[in-house]
Amino acid sequence: MKRTQRLIIALGESSLIEKVSPILAGFHACTRIMSISDEILDTVFSYNKNALYFTNAYEMSWSKYNPIIIRLSSGISDISSTVLGTKNLIKDFPEILDLYDVDVGDHKTEDSSTAVSDPNHSCLLCDIYNHNTKNPEHILYETKSFFVVPGTGAFFPGYIMIVPKRHIMSFAWLTPEELDEFFVVLNDLRSILEAIYGSRVLAFEAGSKNDGAGKHVTSIVHAHFHLAPVEMPLLKGVRSSGITPALIKKEEIVNYGEYHYLLYVDNDDNWFIANDPHCYFPRQHFRQVLAEWLGCYQFYNWRFYPFRDRMDVIANEFRNFCRENFDNLPKWVQKSIRFED
Repeated sequence: MKRTQRLIIALGESSLIEKVSPILAGFHACTRIMSISDEILDTVFSYNKNALYFTNAYEMSWSKYNPIIIRLSSGISDISSTVLGTKNLIKDFPEILDLYDVDVGDHKTEDSSTAVSDPNHSCLLCDIYNHNTKNPEHILYETKSFFVVPGTGAFFPGYIMIVPKRHIMSFAWLTPEELDEFFVVLNDLRSILEAIYGSRVLAFEAGSKNDGAGKHVTSIVHAHFHLAPVEMPLLKGVRSSGITPALIKKEEIVNYGEYHYLLYVDNDDNWFIANDPHCYFPRQHFRQVLAEWLGCYQFYNWRFYPFRDRMDVIANEFRNFCRENFDNLPKWVQKSIRFED
């Protein structure tokens, strides 16, 4: 998994620094610093970011920080030699840092500049519920306020998502009635997944602030809650990635709608949240953590590896279990199961 919390030193002439620095400082996982010290680096790293320093001369005393050194040049970059040219800065800078497995984040020019909470905004999850998608989708479970589908990019068995029917940006914006309903749905689905796959369930959500602005333009900002029947030390994995979430009561999720957040629920039903607006949260963060834990990190990105055939398998496994055990399921669960697409 790519990491942050590295010192990146860009060496070049003053004229190049003046041109390049404001562009590179636009990467979300980088903070420009004006001097190098233990205190400054500790502060930057505490927000899960890289420290970016520009200078025309290198000092040997900086070697103790094991910095990544990039030379600035006009014209075209030489990626393998860590020479960054001015022609394609936004494309080339992340490629150079890829050599060191360092995450610089998306660039601010790729952010959505407008609110996307309008129900009329193009939305994949709304289209799935309305049966208006290019590919056939499976709705496995449906209640008054939620529906459940297999998760796209299922690099592990049993991956499903709980989706509010209402077009909201995060579960922090559920009404009290919806929240109570959600907890019932979550508990029922965890029980079903545990019975099918023989493993306790993890859950996670990447919540957007209420208007959705500031997310990457390709992000799905309709709230969705991921369930994974996988046994792993969740908190250890999350902390190793540079993020330290706080323990909360699950009912407190409604207090966190002002900013983007990352929410995690471990195998023992402990709820953790990271929501500091100054902190860098990688895209598909927990998918990265989970894929690394399972030894298949190369498959974490659902856009590159949708595993649509596995979605069919998950739907069949879920429905077959519910069909075979139908008489033993609670009445409200029986009414919520969808055996047909």
